[in-house]
Amino acid sequence: MKTIQTDTNEAVISMEQTTSEVVRGARLAQDAGVALEEIEKVSKTLAALIQNISNAARQQASSAGHISNTMNVIQEITSQTSAGTTATARSIGNLAKMASEMRNSVSGFKLPEGVEQA
Repeated sequence: MKTIQTDTNEAVISMEQTTSEVVRGARLAQDAGVALEEIEKVSKTLAALIQNISNAARQQASSAGHISNTMNVIQEITSQTSAGTTATARSIGNLAKMASEMRNSVSGFKLPEGVEQA
């Protein structure tokens, strides 16, 4: 009878320990579930932020392309303006030379007395 009582006590103690471990395991599982939910929430937030960053980067790349195209147009206009300015300067130089030559060619002519010079 004592053996049965001892075996029963050991079985009860073993069951209590097992129950205690099951309860502890259940708490750990619940805590893990809460942690996983938090991780999922943070992951979704990060995914949204990453998507926003990706969209912003795409827009900036597009803007950079437009700016580059605009700068190329400005460079072309600047080159054309420079060429036009050079041609104008050359024409002014030729005009000044022709005016000087004309002055020299008519310098020998004299107006009659009494005619007003301009």
